[in-house]
Amino acid sequence: MSNGAPALPTKAIRTRSPHVPKWHLSLEQIENNWAALGHAKRLGLIPNASLDIHFHRGALDDPTRNAGTSLKAYLKSARQWIERRGGETAIIWTMENRSGFGGEGVHAHVLMHVPDKLLIRWHQLRRTWARKAGLEVTKAGVINFEPVRSLDGAKGKLAYMSKDAHPEVLAIFEPFLNSRTGRPWLHDANKPSNAPIYGLKTGASRNINAKARASYRRHQVEPSYGLAVGEGINSAK
Repeated sequence: MSNGAPALPTKAIRTRSPHVPKWHLSLEQIENNWAALGHAKRLGLIPNASLDIHFHRGALDDPTRNAGTSLKAYLKSARQWIERRGGETAIIWTMENRSGFGGEGVHAHVLMHVPDKLLIRWHQLRRTWARKAGLEVTKAGVINFEPVRSLDGAKGKLAYMSKDAHPEVLAIFEPFLNSRTGRPWLHDANKPSNAPIYGLKTGASRNINAKARASYRRHQVEPSYGLAVGEGINSAK
């Protein structure tokens, strides 16, 4: 690579469904992300950190194809650093691609729980992990961090991360539609992606994804009623 950032391993460049463009978030994906947030709350891992990672701005080699691999590498470094210090994390992420004038290219939004005692050092290391993920971080704004101070703050960020909802899903949000744009009344809903993502569009860490939640339900029952513990948006209240 000519930008001075380390090249991604050849093996890692392979992405799931690399030739299939992803334009929108399905209802199932949105539901899964909100259920993941609810499970993070249940585990005591409410996200307290928000990251925006800009792959075009970071001069990643072919960001349209390789952003997913770069994000995976970054999150792996951040997660393993926490785990090696005896901490736990929970992660929800989405990928977006807005091209043209005023667009930010391919970028990711991430909600993450970081143990309070590790947060300062974790924040200091984010550029190191970005370089390992193939990004050039000498420019400002390649990876932006904001603290998330409450569950409501995490909900607000996740609502923002849901703005690429498929048009057929928008009817569900009709009471909240912006009368000017016809989009859900989310923070930046008038600027959804206008270009595709190749590879995965969104995801959650293994401890809060659908498989983890199903396993949790199988082992948790309400003592009074013998009912499996529920999940979903209600559990994020």
